[in-house]
Amino acid sequence: MKKLIIISALLVLAVVSVLAFLNFFLLPKKIRPLIITTITRQTNKDVRLGSLSFNIFKGLIVRDLVISDGKNTILSAEEASCGIFVWPVFKRKIIIPSINLKNPYIFLARLKDGKFNLQEIFASRPAVVNVPAGGKSRPGNSEFSVSVFKINIDSGNIVFQDDTLEVPFRKEIRNIRLGLGLALPGSVKFNFKGEIADEPPAVIYGRGEYRFLEKEMNASLSVSNLALKGFEPYYGNRGVDILSGAADGKAKFGLKDGILHIELSIGSNRLVLAKEKIRANLDLVLETKADYNLQTKKVSFEGSCEIKDADITGLDYFGDLKNFYGKVIFNERSLLAQGLKAEILGVPFEVSLGIKDFSTLAFNISTSLSLGFLPDIAKEKFNFTQVSSASGKADLSVKLHPDGKGGWSLQGKVDVAQAGFKLAKQDVQLENIFACVEFSRQGLRWKGAKFRYRGVDYESSGELDDFSSPSLQAQLSSRGLSLSVTLNAAGKKINIAQLKGRYLDSQFCVSGDIDNSEPAGPKAEISGYAGVKLEDLGKFLSEKHPEINKTQIKGQVDAQILLKGPLYDFKSCFLQAKVSSDRISCYGFSMEDFNLDYLQEDKRVRVAPVNAVFYDGTVEGSALLNLSQDDLPYHVELQAKGVKLEKLKLDTASRDKNIYGKFQADVKLDGFCGDLNKLSGAGDFSVKEGKLWEMDLLKKMGKLLFSKDTASIELSECSCAFLVQNRSVYTDKLELRGNVIRLCGPLKVGFDGSLDGALEVNILSEVVPLNRTLKDIAAAIVGKVGKFGVITFSGSLAEPKYNFKPIVVNIVKGLTDIIFGRQRKDQ
Repeated sequence: MKKLIIISALLVLAVVSVLAFLNFFLLPKKIRPLIITTITRQTNKDVRLGSLSFNIFKGLIVRDLVISDGKNTILSAEEASCGIFVWPVFKRKIIIPSINLKNPYIFLARLKDGKFNLQEIFASRPAVVNVPAGGKSRPGNSEFSVSVFKINIDSGNIVFQDDTLEVPFRKEIRNIRLGLGLALPGSVKFNFKGEIADEPPAVIYGRGEYRFLEKEMNASLSVSNLALKGFEPYYGNRGVDILSGAADGKAKFGLKDGILHIELSIGSNRLVLAKEKIRANLDLVLETKADYNLQTKKVSFEGSCEIKDADITGLDYFGDLKNFYGKVIFNERSLLAQGLKAEILGVPFEVSLGIKDFSTLAFNISTSLSLGFLPDIAKEKFNFTQVSSASGKADLSVKLHPDGKGGWSLQGKVDVAQAGFKLAKQDVQLENIFACVEFSRQGLRWKGAKFRYRGVDYESSGELDDFSSPSLQAQLSSRGLSLSVTLNAAGKKINIAQLKGRYLDSQFCVSGDIDNSEPAGPKAEISGYAGVKLEDLGKFLSEKHPEINKTQIKGQVDAQILLKGPLYDFKSCFLQAKVSSDRISCYGFSMEDFNLDYLQEDKRVRVAPVNAVFYDGTVEGSALLNLSQDDLPYHVELQAKGVKLEKLKLDTASRDKNIYGKFQADVKLDGFCGDLNKLSGAGDFSVKEGKLWEMDLLKKMGKLLFSKDTASIELSECSCAFLVQNRSVYTDKLELRGNVIRLCGPLKVGFDGSLDGALEVNILSEVVPLNRTLKDIAAAIVGKVGKFGVITFSGSLAEPKYNFKPIVVNIVKGLTDIIFGRQRKDQ
């Protein structure tokens, strides 16, 4: 027992002595410099070591270890412990099976050349160290080799910094558990777990192996609940902001023969992206495989991105895009998306997107969509409300590719078939629309576009160049109609080089400038020519104004026009027109050599002179119109001279009757446009050297007065002065004079054709023979004394009614004078 105690005491003394030797001499003076030198050679970094001790249970304990590159601390640990195999020491080998780091700090940096700062730390180098003996170096006899097989990290922190970006990116990973081990003959295995510092934190897992000799690697990495906004430096320079959203991802890495192979799968949860005013809420799943050649720097990859339930707001012209989903397949050469679906203004549509070759980058986009949403877009985005509904479908194809100048070139085409648009406030619609419109950033063009409007088929072609300073050439045609325009726009000024058209046998051509630079509205200076066939004008207006057909208007009118002023206030414009015609007719009456000068200035219109040849006579006139007043007062003067009734009658139903004479008139009228109740005026007219008795109105009256044929009775003159008021023409003295009879009295003709008047009948001679009827004898007798009777008028011009009242006293007195006068002659 005593021996056992002695032996134990000696063993304890020996252990204490060994520990004392290790902790007070060998470790601090021999091994500490050896470790510092070894790590320095292995990593090529600066190494500081606070203290080194040995513990029976923990092994070798290192405190305050710091590895740095001069600027940044790469690795530090408050405490590191490791076990050491003792027997190899006697063979000048130090084997450390594991190093345990407690609460370490690791700085991982991606350098500007793309390499990582820790690559050199674990590079395979011979770690041979000279250990001086007795203060002097003895080469060949004091060399130790050090091998570390495993590193364990508990509760560590890693700070990752990426210096390849314009603004360096920095992120911290906390609560790290890392196992990093050296596996013979030359590889490093790791097992990693940590949390990325965020709120809430993202959990990250990793494991893998790197083989130094073969330069091969296999690794996997997974992350959950990763807040993407924290990685803004990687996408911020592209103008995209990630406002919120997290992602889960898995990645596999493999390195062999200088090829880095990556398999990546990422899923986002309610990701919110923003670019200027555009905002997108979406979920997506991204899966990709990539190979990177470390020597040639070439990348090959393939993958897919599935978009789920995305909503996009703030899109110009289209408003909100909802329920957007679909799958995009891509590789390093191309990208293809078939059947991307979305809703715009509640209308579903489908889009296909493709890039055939990234080396000659070009986006090919195609879709088919319903046109039913166009009225809502036109109203909301352009305040255009003239289209109330739309129908039909359109096929859209777009190609985008770089223009070589830092921008993008766009080319596209829209094919519209069986489309229809209903115009607001109209029952008719634009229908049967077939069109193919090609467009680009420079402009658009269309050819052979067809549509139907009000039962008429139209066709149009044209092109618009340079949206910033547009130049337009367009044509529109239909049966009997053709229009063409050439114009240029610079800013808010439009130059109409030529606008010409033809409708049936009428045509026009104008040119000029329109200036829309003033807030009040556009101003224009336009001149041109119009040749209008009045029959065409009647056909054009007859649908809305069928009464124009009653005018039977005919003839060719030529006009030279000059317009200056604000189009938004036409009354304030200056307008000058010279109108002429070789021959025109209205209501069956015609005139020749018609000329009219129209001048509108300072909201007043002057029409003067107006002149024409009217049945071998002349018509002259003038008119004034005040546009400054809402009721538009006007004044009209007309004069007619030498009009031959025998020629005028040829254009009436009395063409076969013996009527002739020279007509002249003078009339002045004042009124307000659209209100005949306020029309007033005065005038006079006369007929000389004529024969009027066979006019229907007078002939019926003649049969009332004379029972026999009135052919021998001549009515050669007519005259009166008249007034126009209260919707009627009135004269207090209409005088008709002939070889037998004279009629005189008041007459009133209403605008509705009504008649009201009374004419005194006077017999002027004894040409009526006594062998005729009693009425004829009475007429002859009354010729001796004058007044024979009174004819009253009623009814209308179309159906006049007459009533004759003879004056009996004058008839008896005349008979007495005849009887007694003859008796006196016989005596």
